[in-house]
Amino acid sequence: MPSAYARQQSLTDLNLTYRPQREWVEGRGLLVVVAHFFSGVGAGAWLFSVALGFDAGLVISIAIVAGLAGPAHLAFLGRCQRFWRMALRPQSSWISRGVWGLAIFLVGAIPYALPPVRDSAIGPVVLGVSLAGMAVVLAYQGFVYAVSRAIPFWRLPLLPVLYIAYGLRGGAAVLLVVGAVASDAFDIDLLEAIKLWVVVSSAVLVLLYLALARSAGGSARRSAAELVAGKVSPAFYAGTIFCGLVIPIVLGAIGAATGTSRGLLAIIGLSSLVGDFYIKYCIVKAAVYRPIVEELPAPRRYGTRRAAAGL
Repeated sequence: MPSAYARQQSLTDLNLTYRPQREWVEGRGLLVVVAHFFSGVGAGAWLFSVALGFDAGLVISIAIVAGLAGPAHLAFLGRCQRFWRMALRPQSSWISRGVWGLAIFLVGAIPYALPPVRDSAIGPVVLGVSLAGMAVVLAYQGFVYAVSRAIPFWRLPLLPVLYIAYGLRGGAAVLLVVGAVASDAFDIDLLEAIKLWVVVSSAVLVLLYLALARSAGGSARRSAAELVAGKVSPAFYAGTIFCGLVIPIVLGAIGAATGTSRGLLAIIGLSSLVGDFYIKYCIVKAAVYRPIVEELPAPRRYGTRRAAAGL
């Protein structure tokens, strides 16, 4: 049952032209943002760990998905014993596809993380399964929001791409932090270059996303305004822009020119992770519904036309 405050807030929202979306960002709804953050980070970390041959990264990515993203999804439900219902409609629901993606990822990733299995004949098979699940995990988050017809800000075609990009940069950020602690664990210079490229690319995607929202007009434009000049703007500028983009880009550029210390790598990684969380939080928080009553076109002034025609 919703609280008295929640019911009053809903009644207040009905008087607004653009009603704010609250279900997936306030109270227990915030767990959806947390779950998507951890699942994207874990999937991205898995991809880079496989590419770099980093065994510890494989274990860390599994721990993030199974130990953080999974419980956050279940906690959002309220009644965890009913979680299986989410998996019953993969043909029509991106939430169901996401559940299946998490399960498929863990089925392949857990055995692949064991060296005896990885080096055996079934190693390539479980690797393929894990990568297939990883791809679904990275993709489903943006599509969960994009299918919402009532919120035009989420319907922009760039949203799934943005979520995938931030999942990849989150995974790279995790490995940067780990690499700053574990010396010579993998080719950290290569990962640093990849990370800088992904961060710059995600900055471009954010700008394009805002431009698309503004050009779409109506509710989408209002949501973009909430990000850049409304109630969500402090979190957007401090979390997404400063921590997530400015610090990683500036420190990454300095490191590329003068050499990057382990401590600097850790700062870049941690700051980027903060930005990765806040971009997802801000996109969900800034969303507003399409107006209940659409704005009507201006009435045609037939009397004026008739007079001008001499009728």
